[in-house]
Amino acid sequence: MKTCQILLALFPVILVYQVRSQEVVEFKALHSEIFVPLGEVVWLNCSTPDTNLTTYESRLRKNITLVGPSWVAAQVIVDDWHNSTSFCLFHKDGKELVSPTLVMAYALPSKVIVDLPTELEEEKEYKVNCTVYDVAPSEYLTINITRGGDVIDSKSCKGPHVVGKRTVHHFYTFNASRSDHHMNFSCEAILQLGSATYTSKSSEIHVTTYSMSEDPVIMVDKWIENGTSFTAECTVANGFPPENILLNMLLEDTRVHVTPVLTSEGTVKGTFQLNATYSRLGANVIICQSELFTLSKDALMNVTIYELPTVTFTLSKNIVDLEENVTATCDITSKHPEDYRLFISVGGKEELRVQDSTVTHTVTASRRTPSLPITCTAEIIGNSSIFRSSEQILEVQYPPEFTESLCPSSVILVEGETFSCQADGNPQPIVECSADGRDINGTVTVTRDMSETYNCRASNKKGNITKSVSVTVEYKPVISMLTVSVNTTIKTGDPLNITCKSDGLPAPAYSWHIPNNAKVMYSSDRSSIIIHTADWTHHGIYTCVARNRHGEADKEQEVTVLPDELNIGLIVGIAIGAVILVTIISSIWYFLWKRGRRGIYELLRPSHRQCHQNGNIPSEAPADTTTNV
Repeated sequence: MKTCQILLALFPVILVYQVRSQEVVEFKALHSEIFVPLGEVVWLNCSTPDTNLTTYESRLRKNITLVGPSWVAAQVIVDDWHNSTSFCLFHKDGKELVSPTLVMAYALPSKVIVDLPTELEEEKEYKVNCTVYDVAPSEYLTINITRGGDVIDSKSCKGPHVVGKRTVHHFYTFNASRSDHHMNFSCEAILQLGSATYTSKSSEIHVTTYSMSEDPVIMVDKWIENGTSFTAECTVANGFPPENILLNMLLEDTRVHVTPVLTSEGTVKGTFQLNATYSRLGANVIICQSELFTLSKDALMNVTIYELPTVTFTLSKNIVDLEENVTATCDITSKHPEDYRLFISVGGKEELRVQDSTVTHTVTASRRTPSLPITCTAEIIGNSSIFRSSEQILEVQYPPEFTESLCPSSVILVEGETFSCQADGNPQPIVECSADGRDINGTVTVTRDMSETYNCRASNKKGNITKSVSVTVEYKPVISMLTVSVNTTIKTGDPLNITCKSDGLPAPAYSWHIPNNAKVMYSSDRSSIIIHTADWTHHGIYTCVARNRHGEADKEQEVTVLPDELNIGLIVGIAIGAVILVTIISSIWYFLWKRGRRGIYELLRPSHRQCHQNGNIPSEAPADTTTNV
């Protein structure tokens, strides 16, 4: 009997009972399962065709049982966390029908809590802890974790029935990213009890993400002169969120006031300005500390505050002769002379270097230079760009000396250029040049008559020296003469010479422009034209051109060639004869033309008939056959 009851409890049974031939009555419990808060009462209802044959059995304590026209109801107290099945029983003709109702006690969560730090370092792993307290039955519980209102993780607590309340935990692990910044994280517990849904939510946690991947960078002069003000700057780039970055700066162990400034690029900068004082001479450390929530990074920079020394530099004498010695003495005054080294330079070349506050050096005036700079320099150890110098000028006196650059032994000039001869020496030598009574002093403009070998003399109070200088002055050509031998007007057959003379240096070369078709001969240097027998082609203008590398000159001469007397008479006779001959021929022609054109015509044109009869032209025409045309 018990086995049958258990089987019937697992499946709803519907009893169809025929009350009348046309009536159908249903036997069934109203609910197959029901959820009730622990400690509360609930009505169990069952429809039945015969209430007298129907009863309710339950392990739960019944308060009241009610019977209606076609139903039976029992009120039970749910005071047990165990699931309880109540049975509606129908007995008829020795048969028992059962319709079960599963009664389950439940409890909504007393609270839902989400646990997550509010400040998250980017790329770091974090765990969201969602806790649901005092919930039952847990197998109907779903836990959601949300970010910004969206579900990012969910857990359904399916499984066997757990008796009583329990606390359920759910964990979600993730790596924080920039997208989590200013997001709200929360948990929600959803209890799905049949068709009813109960949702409990935790409070929201507003998170801030942060990142500081780079160390601070300090920008400051590493060497700072005492008594001057200096600015140190600390920069933090690529920190997020930059508005939350804190900067602290220290000079040695003294904190200085810094106000962070956010740039448009998202970089945070902090600066401070201080005066370098004697109390901080030497090495100092500047520290920049950047803080962003739990992150902290430091940067250090060593700076040196220095004092420029006073340099005292003297020479034993300031004017010496060539190869004479002089003593140079250099001293420095400083609170920390050990921080400096001294070196002496002569003419820009270092000759001595010591790490001391005093140095003495012997300098030999071995160079021919009128002003020899001698310098003492105090240089800070560790930074050669920081120094203080003192300079003395040593005057060196020496006798004159000619050099090719100042006074060449041989010089070629063009007329109009300048010439000078100078000598090296200190004091500055006086130079005088002369040749054949001509004196050249200083710088002169040369002319063509100044080509000579000059004797030049240089002197100062230290001595004198002489030198021979050859001066050649070149100039462009000038045609001095263009002569014709014997006369510019000659007769045909006469000889003719034209000679061109010019002056120039280098010696000019000659060329000529002569009349067309004229055949001439030239002298070896082409300065002369030679014509042995003149004819009419030699008549015209002859131009002489003299040329050298500095220019050219030209000159013209016209030559007239006349025929001789015999040739004149012959020409006149021929002309007269030609005129007479033309006159005679013209007269004869005119006479014949006037005499009659008919006779001439008949003579030239025989009659057609005669030609036809005889077949040739008769030697004399008959008078009676002449026809006037």
